[in-house]
Amino acid sequence: MNEQEHSIVIEEDKCTGCGVCVDYCHVDAIAVNPDTGVVEILDLDTCIECHSCQQNCPQGAIKVFPQLDDSLQKIR
Repeated sequence: MNEQEHSIVIEEDKCTGCGVCVDYCHVDAIAVNPDTGVVEILDLDTCIECHSCQQNCPQGAIKVFPQLDDSLQKIR
């Protein structure tokens, strides 16, 4: 995966399905899958790369790419 491309990575082994990241998602791009008990991507195209899910995940199980530091470097 190219970390400059827009993506959401969920580390299923870390995800406890608590749903905190889902609560912070402003656009409903992610949800807890009731069958697996972990977060899944519903619609990557709706993700606005706000990183709220990543910043609020208590387990550190979700990452949004590009990372904020990568995005800021593009602006400079």
